Amino acid sequence: MSEGLVAIGRVIKPHGIRGEVSVLVLSEVEGRFEPGDTVQLGGVATTIASSRPHQGRLLVRFEGIADRTAAEPLRGRLIEAPPADLDDTENYYVHELIGMAVVTADGDHLGEVSDHVELPAAAGYDLLEVTRDDGTTWLLPAVDEYVEVGELPDGTELLVVVDPPEGLVSGEAAVVRSEGEVAPGGPEAGAT
Repeated sequence: MSEGLVAIGRVIKPHGIRGEVSVLVLSEVEGRFEPGDTVQLGGVATTIASSRPHQGRLLVRFEGIADRTAAEPLRGRLIEAPPADLDDTENYYVHELIGMAVVTADGDHLGEVSDHVELPAAAGYDLLEVTRDDGTTWLLPAVDEYVEVGELPDGTELLVVVDPPEGLVSGEAAVVRSEGEVAPGGPEAGAT
């Protein structure tokens, strides 16, 4: 990723014969693909010529890309733009979540967000990988029903897991030992 920019989409494949590409949108910020906007496409400044929704994706045409042959090399390229101002919203960029502490509603420390796992759009949510103090990891669905952003008195933000489904954070899942044995109970080791 380019310094100072955030990923807003990824080109999936060309669409049709007029230079459009199917884009997986990675931003929930409205208006990120407006005609006339300049974005970084695979690290090169490019202007959006047109965009329109199509079957759960966005079809985008970039200036200078007139046909399918010109669109084909764009396959898989990351689309980046400057960060939008999210101060007045409840949205966060993935890089803002990495390193954030995760706690229960009672304040018990569950670990820190160490990675983001992007699921297919049909899932409707992504996962946050949380690393415990002992180095084991578990996956937290990034959905409003389970996760809220809280704030400590010093202004530090953290993720609060509220009303999790049974077994998500309570350690009820089996632990897989290095010898391959399964031990019931105890904290989940790499629960995925």
